[in-house]
Amino acid sequence: MKERARELVAGGGVVALTGAGVSAEAGIPTFRDPGGLWDRFEPSRFGSWKGLGREAMERPDAVASFLGELRRVLARARPTDAHRALARLEDMGLVDGVITQNVDGLHQEAGSRRVLEIHGSFTQLVGVVCPHREEIDRRRFVEVLDRAIAGLRSAFVPSMASILPRCSADGAPMRPDFVGFGEALHGFEEAEALARTARVLLVVGTSGDVMPAASLPDTARAAGASVVEVGPGDATIHADVRLRGRAGEILPLLVPEEG
Repeated sequence: MKERARELVAGGGVVALTGAGVSAEAGIPTFRDPGGLWDRFEPSRFGSWKGLGREAMERPDAVASFLGELRRVLARARPTDAHRALARLEDMGLVDGVITQNVDGLHQEAGSRRVLEIHGSFTQLVGVVCPHREEIDRRRFVEVLDRAIAGLRSAFVPSMASILPRCSADGAPMRPDFVGFGEALHGFEEAEALARTARVLLVVGTSGDVMPAASLPDTARAAGASVVEVGPGDATIHADVRLRGRAGEILPLLVPEEG
């Protein structure tokens, strides 16, 4: 199976679709699995921007705890060998792009250039009242969390805007550009179009249970792509090749030797 996967990847035209399992190997626990954030923090309250804003006014200590957990895992996370392998495959002209459900920016940190973040990203800020966007790195995002947590734990929180970072252009409040529950995905039409161009769709670290991202393997297959799925356990994805194990161990094996 690994040999067949190597042959498919070596032929180029690869698009990667990555999920929470890739970030989990980097030290960022999945939100949905047992023990994840949604086990401890109700997603209807903490899983959307509106919910966070309401909780910040009513239960600032709870929001501070939620952000503190995010800060803890993001501060220590680093790109894995899986992230670096995908970046290397792009450098070699074999991967045309990465579609990711993750919001941590680790693909870009590893060197991937074309990354479609359909669930948004913690490494991009967007204006609350204007469309201005600003790229930040993970270190800066941790600083944003530190300031928000300190504000939430102060004696008085006058408004949600008071604890948000400010736009470098006009000083208006900005928020991390993640996709919360009930919000539209970012650039999903572009992701579908990229999947349709794939000769090979390399699906890594996702069980295929969360729609509409879970539809992308079928979109690629319908357009003639082969589907290679990499992960530690069972997945509902219809794959031509399945490789069981950690992405950080398997993906480096798919990188052709130069010579």
